Amino acid sequence: MRGTLSGLPLRAALKRGALVTAANWPVVLIRFVMVAVYRVSVGVPVVGGAFVVAVLAGADIRTLLASDLQAAGGLVIAALVGRPTELAVFLVAVGVVAVGGGLLVFLMHAGTASVLVHGERQAADVQRAPLRLSAVRSASVFGIAEFQAGVRRFGRRFVVLGLWLALAYVLVGGLALGGLGAIVALDGTRSGPAVWGLGVLFVTSGVLIAVAGLNLVYALLQVIIVTDDCRVSQAVARLHAFVTHDARQVAGVFGVVLALVVLASAASLLATAGLALVAWVPFVGLAVVPLQLAAWLMRGVVFHYMELGAWSAYQSQYRRYADPSSGDDTPAWGVHA
Repeated sequence: MRGTLSGLPLRAALKRGALVTAANWPVVLIRFVMVAVYRVSVGVPVVGGAFVVAVLAGADIRTLLASDLQAAGGLVIAALVGRPTELAVFLVAVGVVAVGGGLLVFLMHAGTASVLVHGERQAADVQRAPLRLSAVRSASVFGIAEFQAGVRRFGRRFVVLGLWLALAYVLVGGLALGGLGAIVALDGTRSGPAVWGLGVLFVTSGVLIAVAGLNLVYALLQVIIVTDDCRVSQAVARLHAFVTHDARQVAGVFGVVLALVVLASAASLLATAGLALVAWVPFVGLAVVPLQLAAWLMRGVVFHYMELGAWSAYQSQYRRYADPSSGDDTPAWGVHA
């Protein structure tokens, strides 16, 4: 039976998602640690490739490592274009680490999603005022056994879904490169700098919109897979009906979270700029490193918390739309105390 429960108002859905996530706060730390470890793991072959380029091509190692991970990888690839053997070894190393780490991240997503879904099902009306500690505690279901149960039950489906997402990213990247190539060819015939600038802006905007759309679809498919305990193909079939029925609620959650992410990113940039100014002050600049580390930790935890809070809000809306016929608030796959 679909659509018999009314969706929550936007504010209530966001509040419920935030409180359910806060009640199961260990999943935020797990997600933060796993993503950080994944990025560090991918960075190891990039740093190795930078040293190879410094030795073979005589490039400045400080220039190669001055940018972020993606920019550094791009510089290494550009420097190794004329050396196919070294380039192939570098790409294979990065690919192996990226695929292996990505599989672990997808499995982590499965455990995190199962905990949040179970917590949302068990939660009382935490979104209603006044806020009661007992209501928040009712949503707290995190446990190692619960997390592992979610990984075992949904891990394979999340890996398949994650691989489809990676393939979609590759497709978007290929289309972007093709678009830039066409712009270069067009700019070469007309010699107009305005054509290049507008073309790059158009391609960049298209890539950002496509990536945001893919991430939204990915999150909603995760919600459907865990809430309905269905296959990926079934989740895809149900996604269209859900988005069509509750487009306003989905768009509202997405828009609010996007605005919060933009504001948080702006605040993070301002804080980083302030720390850069402090670094020039004698003696006081010694405190910049621990401050930067603390800012990095806080930024990572806050961003992952917002992401999981939005995910839980989507799931809360979908559960009201789907209205499981069992009527049991405790999932059959869960681990019961």
